[in-house]
This record gives sequence, C-alpha cells and structure tokens, in this order.
Amino acid sequence: MATCPECGTKVRKENLKGHVERVHKKGVAASTRTTQGGSRPAQPRIKDTKKAGHWPAIALVVIMVLSSVGAYAILTQKPPSGNRKAVVATNMGTFTIELYEDKAPRTAGNFIRLAQAGFYNGLIFHRVVADFVIQGGDPNGDGTGGSGQTVNWEDTGLKNVKYTVAMARSGDPDTVQGANTATSQFFVNLQGNPSLDAYTYPFVVFGKVTGGQSVVDAIGRVSVNSNDKPLTPVVMNTVTITS
Repeated sequence: MATCPECGTKVRKENLKGHVERVHKKGVAASTRTTQGGSRPAQPRIKDTKKAGHWPAIALVVIMVLSSVGAYAILTQKPPSGNRKAVVATNMGTFTIELYEDKAPRTAGNFIRLAQAGFYNGLIFHRVVADFVIQGGDPNGDGTGGSGQTVNWEDTGLKNVKYTVAMARSGDPDTVQGANTATSQFFVNLQGNPSLDAYTYPFVVFGKVTGGQSVVDAIGRVSVNSNDKPLTPVVMNTVTITS
C-alpha cells in the first residue's frame, strides 16, 4: 500500500499514479516539491492581498494631502469684499465709488436702490465748496429736495477722510431725529473733515472714490455763486451700479 501525498488516502502502489492523476488532476512529480529536507506536499498559492491593499491606503493618503492643501488655500485666501461700485459719469468726466455695503449696508443700500431706479441721472452737483465737499443728489437742484424717503442713521465707525462719500442731512446731527433725516443727497469729501465726525451722530460715510479722483478735484475747483452753486452746471449724466 502507498499513501497519496495530496490527500493521505491509502491506495495500492500500482494505483497511486492513476489515483493522483484522476483525483487530483496532476502528475506525481507536480504534486511534490523537493527541498533541502526532502519532499513535501505542494502548497496552494495564496493571493497577495497585502500588496493589493496598498492602493486604498495610498489613495487615502492622497485624498488627505489634497484636502489639507485645499483647506490651507481656503484659510489663507483673502475673501472678496463683495462691495459693488457706482460709476458716476458727469459732463466733466467719470469717477468710481466703492460702496461700503459691508460696513454701511443700510446707507449704501439706499444709494444703490436710488441709482438703480435712475434717480440720480441728470441731477447736478448743486453745492461745491473748495477744499471741503462737492454735494449732489437733490432733484430740486438747490439743496432743498430729496427722494421722499429717509434712511436711518447707522454707526459704521467710518471717518470723513479725503475722497470718502457720505450722506447729507437736514436735521440736527446731535439728535437721533436729526440724524435720521438723510434721503438722497450725498457729498464727496475733498479733504479730511474731522468736524463732520465730531457730532453725537456723525455724518454717515458709505463709500469712497477709488477711481477718477482727478475728476472730483476738478469739480471742486469750479467757479460758484454766493450760494456755492456752480456757475456752469456739473451734471451727473448717469450713475450706474456695477459689481
């Protein structure tokens, strides 16, 4: 009798080869492996799952690296202000105002609403005081008119420095009632005017001229009458809101 090297079954010696070929479908030579210590049953090959498992780990590392890079970019990128601009096209040239929607949302929003409705188109700068302000936005053209709606005062912390744009008012700036009388008239500061910030309710700054400052300076030098009204009208042909 002989023992089958594959399954340990006892078979006749003369039948061993036929058993291995028939049952295990290979020859006896293929069923044994010679080593330094003699022969032993051949072991089935095991799939290299460890090697295959590297790819998910590598992919995870790549994703983590990319995520961290993206997070760093987001944290270090300067966020956009989101403030819109007003392009003021006059008969003396064009200047651009950045509107501080982020710092003066109520006042800037009022100006944007009026501009988008075409309110300012065709109005004049009715008041020009050299080295102080240029003022416009009155449909009457003499400083007595407005849009028919008022905008309440808001505390922005912004100062009336050169080229900033602020709202004019008709009431007492030291009372809340007077502070809430702003409507459509606005002015551009031709220099720093700290006196306008010294009231209990300072004049509300809601933007700044960021382009065409030379046009503003030129308007500030025009000849005026005794009421500070330009002798030759300075007209706002259009006021357009842009992104």
